[in-house]
Amino acid sequence: MDHVLDALTRVLVEMGVEGQPIRLERPNDPDHGDLATNVALTLASKLRKQPRSIAEEIMERLDLDESVVSKVEVAGPGFLNFHFSTLRSCRS
Repeated sequence: MDHVLDALTRVLVEMGVEGQPIRLERPNDPDHGDLATNVALTLASKLRKQPRSIAEEIMERLDLDESVVSKVEVAGPGFLNFHFSTLRSCRS
């Protein structure tokens, strides 16, 4: 979880919105990944952009270790879902 939080924090600094709280949660549905965040939705009014486009920009900027995070996807109106690699899955 720290790896994802650190990477998200770096991206938000690059985007000029440092200090924004980042909330990571475990989705109820495992198809939605191992962790999810709504940070793009919380930034929409501040950045004056659609949450989904913010989420896509964050996803493109993320630099994650593929041995830890195998996939990141944008879902719904702007959620970011993180899928951990099989060896590092936190769903045990």
